[in-house]
Amino acid sequence: MTPVPSANARIRGPRASSLGGTAAELLVGAVALGVAAVAGLAFVHRPWPNRLDVLGYGVFPADSGAPWAHDAVSLGSLTALLIGVAAVFLVAVARDWVRALACAAAPVIAVVIVQDLAKPLVGRHLGLNGPSSFPSGTVAAVAALATAAALVVPALLRPVFIVAGAAAVTATCAAVVVLRWHYPTDALGGVAVGVGAVLALDALAHLPWALANGFRSTGSGPPLVRPGQRPRMA
Repeated sequence: MTPVPSANARIRGPRASSLGGTAAELLVGAVALGVAAVAGLAFVHRPWPNRLDVLGYGVFPADSGAPWAHDAVSLGSLTALLIGVAAVFLVAVARDWVRALACAAAPVIAVVIVQDLAKPLVGRHLGLNGPSSFPSGTVAAVAALATAAALVVPALLRPVFIVAGAAAVTATCAAVVVLRWHYPTDALGGVAVGVGAVLALDALAHLPWALANGFRSTGSGPPLVRPGQRPRMA
């Protein structure tokens, strides 16, 4: 006779999220987005380069023809974004369809937020007549894809993807500064938006299952009963 799951049994698949892990992920994502929002608000009133920007420009001198910089910024192109989100979805969908959808959608949402919401609202420009610069959409795309990739791969490979993603994000940040596409703080803002959007959306997508899992682990929810089984009498 098939045993009846206890009240503390956990649901497989996307419902296997822990409440603590989901809450921590949501907190980190919200903090990252909050930092970007606070910085954007500051740049509304003080759009000129600050000390960190001046320092970054000194560390990374302008070189509009640097081949490595052009290669690095191509990681944040529309083509790379679309290929990346497709790969993220395909890798994740068999194990966790909720994460597959969230991590495929979040990088696109991050770029849309940057281009259509943040840049017009902040209104920071490179020089007097340059393009809108805060935050960097190129960096946001790379940071979001790197974060999504680290989330969807198996846990054994996650450290490798974290290191590789951090290297790609760092190179992209340096590249947009060397090419003088952005101020250094624009690049950091792109990192915050990209990472924050993926973590926040993934956590919010998993939150209903994490809450249900938390209730069952404390015995406050109803016992799990599979279809076709009768509940066990007390």
